[in-house]
Amino acid sequence: MKKTGPHTAVGNSSEHSDRSKYDPESRRAAIAAKARMHPKEQFNNLLHHLTYELVEECLNKIPKSSAVGIDEMTVEQARENLSWLLPPILKQIHEGRYEAPAVRRVYIPKADGKKRPLGIPSVIDRAIQAAMAKVLNEIYEQDFLKCSFGFRPKLSCHHALATINEILYRWEVEHVLEVDIQDFFGSLSHDWLKKFLRLRIGDERVIKLIEAWLSAGIMENGQWRESGENGTPQGGSISPLLANVYLHYVLDLWFEKKIKPRLYGRGNLVRYCDDFSFFFTKPADASSVRILLTARLAEFGLSISEKKTHRTNLSERKSSETHERRRMTFLGFTIYRTKNRSGTARKTVFQTDSKRYGRAKASIKQKIRLIQHRPIDEQVNVINAILRGHFNYYGIAGNGKKIQSFWQQVKRDWKNSLSHRSQKGRVTWEKFDEILQKNPLAIPKIKIDYLQLNAFVRL
Repeated sequence: MKKTGPHTAVGNSSEHSDRSKYDPESRRAAIAAKARMHPKEQFNNLLHHLTYELVEECLNKIPKSSAVGIDEMTVEQARENLSWLLPPILKQIHEGRYEAPAVRRVYIPKADGKKRPLGIPSVIDRAIQAAMAKVLNEIYEQDFLKCSFGFRPKLSCHHALATINEILYRWEVEHVLEVDIQDFFGSLSHDWLKKFLRLRIGDERVIKLIEAWLSAGIMENGQWRESGENGTPQGGSISPLLANVYLHYVLDLWFEKKIKPRLYGRGNLVRYCDDFSFFFTKPADASSVRILLTARLAEFGLSISEKKTHRTNLSERKSSETHERRRMTFLGFTIYRTKNRSGTARKTVFQTDSKRYGRAKASIKQKIRLIQHRPIDEQVNVINAILRGHFNYYGIAGNGKKIQSFWQQVKRDWKNSLSHRSQKGRVTWEKFDEILQKNPLAIPKIKIDYLQLNAFVRL
């Protein structure tokens, strides 16, 4: 692979528009092919793939409504001024002088009522991270195992859930160890992460760029503080990839290569970023793996959250006196096994987790209240966008009653909201039906039924 100088990626404005001089997709495809053919080879000249055009492409994919970083620059401002803002930054990166701006710390609510810290980089830095992640993905997509699903190209939560369904149906691997890592994104070791990265990345300029992001610091309530030697902020475009690299070496390879061959029965792992579960045919394997996993994670600065880690038995209950946990939770779903309609076999049921369900109802009710004085056609557009997103995610086999219940609740909330627009503005159900005739709500439907789940399975 021909080596190019640091100024190749910067260039002038005419070079930016002349894509014929540089075919980024074919060059990235060559990286993927090389990574596939040589699974242990390092890549020593990667940074020249970080180009103006690629960063611009990634910036254009960031929604205009995205939150601003500490520089308060909006996505629109960044797009309009990229031609003079980005080249000096790329020059600093290629010369190893780049100092990433601190991330802005905010907090978002979690399903358990607590708040999750989120780090928001500046818009341009976010686009650069996304561009670098796009390049590195060409390598790591060849390395990552089939058990890993989170934040990967062409994969989704539905692929992970469909794979669980297939594991439970095909092999009846129903003894589950659900694992939660305590503050994973805040705990992963920078030293270990760089060791893992260097197994495939020999270009020290790329390592130095990633170091700049890891050590950028945090701005919270006007106060700056150091990032420390551990953690990567959730919210950065490259953080999911770094998390996947870390757990690929710490967890996935360890289980597949070291642990799986030593089990008494069959075992499977399904991981979505830092959320993962093991599935076993033998309960003794679940007990053994939990002990070994605790030791394995500790070696790399991680620990299990005891409150959120569970042993679950999804097999058919033999006695009404047993008090085992019979339902698992994963990616916002409660998952359990039951007999099919004919009673001849067992099926897996996916239902919206009660905490997620409560949060979703409260969130859309609040949104309806905020927009209640807008024109009705504008209101229904906002509500339907939320409904379609909810149905697209939760519209999976076995969840028909839950999404129908959600829809009915939204109807009631909207009717009540319209009734409170004025003191004399009470809306009867008859009047509300007339409104719905002209402004229909999105209809709840199962997006992926049991037959369609097969297309999402990765084993």
